[in-house]
Amino acid sequence: MNLSELAQYISDEEKAEQVLREIGVLKRYKTCPFCGESHIGRVRRFKFKCYRCNKEWGVRRGSILEGQKIPFTKFLMAIKLFELDTSVRESAKQLGLAYNTVYHLYQILRHAIIITEPDNGSFSGEIEMDESYFGGRRKGNRGRGAAGKVPVFGILERGGKVKVEVVGDVKGDTLLELAIKKVKRGSLIYTDRFRSYNGLVSYGFKHRRIDHGKKFANGKVYINGIEGFWSFAKERLMKYHGVDPMKFPLYLKELEFRYNHRDRDLFNDLLQVLVGYSLVACTE
Repeated sequence: MNLSELAQYISDEEKAEQVLREIGVLKRYKTCPFCGESHIGRVRRFKFKCYRCNKEWGVRRGSILEGQKIPFTKFLMAIKLFELDTSVRESAKQLGLAYNTVYHLYQILRHAIIITEPDNGSFSGEIEMDESYFGGRRKGNRGRGAAGKVPVFGILERGGKVKVEVVGDVKGDTLLELAIKKVKRGSLIYTDRFRSYNGLVSYGFKHRRIDHGKKFANGKVYINGIEGFWSFAKERLMKYHGVDPMKFPLYLKELEFRYNHRDRDLFNDLLQVLVGYSLVACTE
């Protein structure tokens, strides 16, 4: 959704509420949530009423916005700013909201991505695999030499999506287990010469290696795709000036989502993620 389209929905609260209800972020009630009676109606701007038990409830009831006072117009604008990769501080300034309010909304989006984004199934065809390290104040070598850094393993299907996971270590057993879980046997896997990738052939994969000490590509033998994702992720993480290791997986999955949806309408995809999250997180 571009800015001119969004402007139609953020001109007033009722229009914003309508689009959120049509999409499914706000719940549609056909019966009273208290007694089950179908004779219900709207009695005030943002209130519904049951004409049997006379109880009322707000339009936010049963949604991820229940208990939050942020206007619907600013909620939609916050999603757009998140799409544009605007920082929490700058978004709070533009929206006229408290920093903590915007931070909470951004975290809802990140949790929604983790909970609702499909697992991508099994990759097949030509696959690139690599591991990288995030965080830490100094450069380190692979494995035990990467002091203070978080190891991340990545799998990229050429012409498809990327899948990344925080791992406890980059030992052969760890990486091979993830390869077996995520990639169909018989696929052609490209890696560098890191010893942890030894054994891929034994598990039914075709395996080609590139020696980065000599060159970065040898015909179709390269891992430029997954390395491109590492550059994409690290460039965006730099603006946070450090991420809490406990929350790092949230940010990593956000970047995976952004990369995999880079050719799509990210705003609409984020709305659909919120709809799925609402179904999981919100119960009567």
